[in-house]
Amino acid sequence: MRAFLFFFAAFSLVARVALAQPSDADRATARSLAHEGFDAQQRGDYAVAVERFSRADALVHAPTLLLGMARAQVGLGKLVAAHETYQRIVREPLEPRAPAVFGKALADAKRELAALAPRLSWVTIRVEGVTSADTTIDGTPVPAAALGVRRPCDPGSHTARARAPGFEVAESAFDVAEGGEQTVTLSMNPLPEAPTPVVAVQQPPGVFAPLPMKLAVASFGLGAVGLITGSVAGILVLSKHSSLSASCANGCPLSDSGELYSYRTLANVSTAAMVVAGVGAVAGVTLVLTDPKPKALSAYLGPMSAGVLGTF
Repeated sequence: MRAFLFFFAAFSLVARVALAQPSDADRATARSLAHEGFDAQQRGDYAVAVERFSRADALVHAPTLLLGMARAQVGLGKLVAAHETYQRIVREPLEPRAPAVFGKALADAKRELAALAPRLSWVTIRVEGVTSADTTIDGTPVPAAALGVRRPCDPGSHTARARAPGFEVAESAFDVAEGGEQTVTLSMNPLPEAPTPVVAVQQPPGVFAPLPMKLAVASFGLGAVGLITGSVAGILVLSKHSSLSASCANGCPLSDSGELYSYRTLANVSTAAMVVAGVGAVAGVTLVLTDPKPKALSAYLGPMSAGVLGTF
């Protein structure tokens, strides 16, 4: 109850020393917020206490409200924020006719600030591998000027992180004790180079067929030539076979030796041509089927010709 009367007295007199006179409604709202902040602090709800004291001070600025906020920040473990709030109280000069409670708040702030300073933790963040990076501690940005030097932080667990274009994110978790000191090094590694994409060059229609299709057409052409040659040679072989069978029934006379030689030569030519025709057909079909591009094909066979029609 004494603490509440302390705040109440501060608000009843603050209007006389403030640079800008708050309205009666502002003073009443600030007193209510201060009361709520004090109650929250008493029951250990420090987050609510900080919020209520902060809003009250925004309406009617007073060192007594800042003192309540600093104490609640200490309760939350926010020692760096509390240290700065105490500093605000100490740095602001009091008016000659300031209320006594303001003088007491200033004296308390100086005493509590001196006790708090040794409890601050410190961390030095070093970033290696880049000249500049977006660095944070627990999501709070760390200016480039603060890298490589001691920086106050609250005791406990933290995460330092650095980002830079073209580099992997560097991250390090660390713990620092109350009043302790820690150095964290974030090493930036370049991102692995992405493979160069293969750009497929599309052939304009009707200009040149791709190489596999050229080979397929050539194979079918070779097969067609072999088929025609083999067929013609086969017909001649059959013709000579009939004539030789008649004259060589009891042994071939010497006069037919030329015909016999021609017969055997044509038979060999027919066999070889048919082998070529088969190889050409198989090669052409294989090239067409292994081509990834869609195609429309149809085979044809004529009396003296054969082949494949299609679009490539």
